[in-house]
Amino acid sequence: MDIVTKKINNQFIFYDKDIEINIEELFLSNAFESSEKENVVWLNNDTWVKKHYFRKGKMSFLNDNYLYSRLKQTRSYREFEILNYLYKHNFDTCKPLVGWVTYNGIAYKANLVTEAVHARPLDEILSLLFTGLGVVDMSIFNSSIVKYERPTLLKEIGAKVAQMHNLNVFHGDLNISNILISRDPITNKKVVWILDFDKSFVKDLREKDRMSNLDRFYKSLVKNGYYLDSDYTEFVTGYNSVINR
Repeated sequence: MDIVTKKINNQFIFYDKDIEINIEELFLSNAFESSEKENVVWLNNDTWVKKHYFRKGKMSFLNDNYLYSRLKQTRSYREFEILNYLYKHNFDTCKPLVGWVTYNGIAYKANLVTEAVHARPLDEILSLLFTGLGVVDMSIFNSSIVKYERPTLLKEIGAKVAQMHNLNVFHGDLNISNILISRDPITNKKVVWILDFDKSFVKDLREKDRMSNLDRFYKSLVKNGYYLDSDYTEFVTGYNSVINR
């Protein structure tokens, strides 16, 4: 197994055995500690991101408490496992550093720390692309000029989703907030990132699984007012050019 688990007091931590930093030493020194009143906190001079899991929807009254589960079935372990799998397959997502679960009787609380991805959410970029010409001068985001055109961008996102599906990963909530765009500092080309794999899973995907993800992305575009037939056609074209069926 690539993932090491270790019990420290009433907490179980987990990390990849090949990671090049001393996770246990950092954990014991409280390097990953922060207020657990927020879902997401930036740490270590904005090089790490800590996610503290909260209940949503009908179960939100439980706040950050989850009913007891074995470690490998907890929210943070399952997301860590998927991120670690994707990262080791050279997929553009955040590198997981450490996760841990704190047990308290019949409940547990969960945390996950990853390396930070310094990129812009797709919804932010689309909000600019839809304000006029459909082209964004990315010099407003960084020092180099990269122009993002809607059809080209959507085509590249479609290819990235197909790459994820080729690795047999189903995303639990594929929406425009969980897709980020950055610039490669060497090639100056766009990089499409997919994040937030909570409630996701790895299995032999069927066609209906893949189409469910595409439909979720489609609905996210429509809901936020960023849908265009021509753009979505390019998204599907990009997807079909990469997917293995």
